[in-house]
Amino acid sequence: MDEKRKRVTAPRIAAALSALLAGAALYTVSGSERQGIQVKEYAEAAEAADSTIMVYMNGSDLEGDYGAATADLREMMDALRTAGQEENFPSLHVVVEAGGSTRWELDEMDGVPYARFSLTEDGISSMEPMEIRNMGDADTLTDFVNYGVQSYPANHYGLILWNHGGGPVGGYGSDSHFDGDGLSLEEIREALDHSVMADKAFDFVAFDACLMGSVEIADCLEGRAGYVIASPELEPQDGYDYSWMTALGDSLPSDMEWGEAVGRSMVDAYDAYYASGTAPVAMSLLDMKEYPAFHEVFHQYVDGIPQELREELYRELGKDRMKMLAFGSRQAGGSPELVDVLEFLDACQSVYPDESAFQTLKERMGKLVTDQWAKGYPGNPSGLTIYLPSGSNPYLSEDLETYDTTGFCSAYRQLTDGYAVYLARESGVEWGNINAHKDGTVEISIAPEDVSDVTGAYLAVFCPVGDDGNYYLLCTDSDVDIGVDGTLRAAPENSYMGMKGQVLCLIETMNLDAYTEYMAPVLYNGELCTMRIGFDEEHEDGQVLSVTPAGQTSEAAKQIYELKEGDRVTPLYLVERMEDVGEAPGNTGNASGQIMEDRYYTDSYYMGTEFYIEEPDDMLLETVPVSGDGYFYGFMLMDVRQNIYYTDFTGIETEDTGS
Repeated sequence: MDEKRKRVTAPRIAAALSALLAGAALYTVSGSERQGIQVKEYAEAAEAADSTIMVYMNGSDLEGDYGAATADLREMMDALRTAGQEENFPSLHVVVEAGGSTRWELDEMDGVPYARFSLTEDGISSMEPMEIRNMGDADTLTDFVNYGVQSYPANHYGLILWNHGGGPVGGYGSDSHFDGDGLSLEEIREALDHSVMADKAFDFVAFDACLMGSVEIADCLEGRAGYVIASPELEPQDGYDYSWMTALGDSLPSDMEWGEAVGRSMVDAYDAYYASGTAPVAMSLLDMKEYPAFHEVFHQYVDGIPQELREELYRELGKDRMKMLAFGSRQAGGSPELVDVLEFLDACQSVYPDESAFQTLKERMGKLVTDQWAKGYPGNPSGLTIYLPSGSNPYLSEDLETYDTTGFCSAYRQLTDGYAVYLARESGVEWGNINAHKDGTVEISIAPEDVSDVTGAYLAVFCPVGDDGNYYLLCTDSDVDIGVDGTLRAAPENSYMGMKGQVLCLIETMNLDAYTEYMAPVLYNGELCTMRIGFDEEHEDGQVLSVTPAGQTSEAAKQIYELKEGDRVTPLYLVERMEDVGEAPGNTGNASGQIMEDRYYTDSYYMGTEFYIEEPDDMLLETVPVSGDGYFYGFMLMDVRQNIYYTDFTGIETEDTGS
């Protein structure tokens, strides 16, 4: 093999791929200093009721930019007005602590950045403006719980945590007044344990936040909640449909625990609200009485995986990453770090088969997830996710430190630590010269010993954008033949998938037996986003599932858009200098000249032509012809550690060197 090379992801593209879906991924609790809130005791402010529901509403940018918290408060008041017309509706307190946002649309919060109040069928009452507090401080949550329980006594208590969510690593919440500080799982546990509810579990704890439906969150709330309601997936900006509050009356089953009945009402309302959309969404209800039994078998199974099999297991996890049902981030060139619990266990079974334990785990999982609703997935999710580190995460070391504080299963944390060591190990893929043949195919050979390490191979199509040495990635194509000898061969197409005559830069993010998913960077109504696109038997031509903002932080967005008439879309293409990507021949037909600066979006993307969604057919995908003039072709490779490699590139007119 001539001139063997090892080359990791092209630097500019690597940086863009790492940041691209940060807004739909996990975010890191900033860990600002404790504010020193004085936790108080409170006198009764109202007569005892049948139930008290406390809403910890950290408005953040969701309220400041979009008014989302105000919209949900109005939903709650509408529901209470409807419920108030029911003759025998049980007595109910709804108590809110509102803060975390630099601006509120709610009239009563005009000029009031932080307050406590109650909601009734007549609107807001008992308004108490307060000094700004850090809603990412455990003491703030502790004091609110004390206030809600002691001031508004009841037979049943529920707690709703409203804001962004980032799963077991990202935690909950992002306070705009305190540099985005939030509550880690350790802090949530601490807040509840230091409150007046320390010796009594809430009837339910619900997260109106993204990605909180994980087994680690269940572990965090063991003994602290009878039921947990949370989504394993990103939530749309509208979040919960609070019409579920109207079901707190006679329609609640009398033979069911209050927390379970409320939880089922939440899941049903979520189902009804989002059933007609295209975006994948999910909601789960956990019966926490069943968690200890699940955890016992889970710990025993993971702990029992022999050390001598763990290297093989880590390799298997790497090979299966693109095949696992994953949630949250759809990161170009990377892997989501929240995967379905049963998908993880199934991967373990291939290395350490224990059918009896696996069946027991599935049975206990079925009891733990007592109710769930999900749509938009190629299979049936189990209802819970688990954190599985990815080698594509540039903050892996810091995230593992946070994960160790979750207190989740010690056997699993030991396994993830070992997996992280495996992911961090230096690796590489070797290849020879790239050839373009007279039959129009492109071919390259990788070292035979590296073939088993390659988990994905894609033809990468680059277009020159001027005579300044810049090229943009038009798209990738997974139709690549991989020979047992390490030969990769692909034929460039004369058309690629797009919309309204514009090719979309599709990058594969999931590849299951009957389902493939891609993402494409776009400007959606002027905002940097990723378009999520799925292909299956029902949608052979593809379907746009959703559009999600892509921030420069790793905060979970709680914003999922669906295309609608009037939207503006500009395709984006990742930019690279060819000498950074691989050696290429001289220009083979570029006549575009120097590109205008206004065709760049930052220095990472080249902008296509903006188009409008004017009618329903404009939301459909189509094949878009391409000329191929001046294009360069090579291969993008992914290995078992989620490293990305670009081979050398060639123009299709290159003189044939073989076959």
